[in-house]
Amino acid sequence: MPADQHMSSRQRKRRRLAPDQRLTIAFVRNARAFHAMAWTDDDRVAARSAYHSAIAIELGLKAYLLHRGLSDEWNRVHLRHDLTKALRCVRMLGFEDVPEGIAELAAVLGPLYASGALRSGLASPDLPLSPDDADKAICGLLSAVEAAIGIDSEADQ
Repeated sequence: MPADQHMSSRQRKRRRLAPDQRLTIAFVRNARAFHAMAWTDDDRVAARSAYHSAIAIELGLKAYLLHRGLSDEWNRVHLRHDLTKALRCVRMLGFEDVPEGIAELAAVLGPLYASGALRSGLASPDLPLSPDDADKAICGLLSAVEAAIGIDSEADQ
């Protein structure tokens, strides 16, 4: 008999949920890494900063969605790279600590990110926030997500 058949349904459920928690944490850590790449001293306004910022926002929002029980597969199929839709989903699930400016960044970066224009460097968006304010807003988002999912903030380390 397979080992799964000897487990209670509660044990099987815990076993299935464990990878999602690890994935949630990995998403937040990767979001922090992309955020750090976005706002280097050499590239504070170019398309590369915008691309890394979009990834950081996406991973942060999807980490919260994973934490709330939406699978990575669901996110991939239903949200893809739509930052505005992901933001709407986290709000619908009760996330209230969205920093000022994130919705505006999502609205500008989202379509360019989803189309591949940021990745290819074909677009250099006119951001609705200064680089410093965008940096603070994304950092605030990631800190709020970390607090909501119960992990230590890397921004404090």
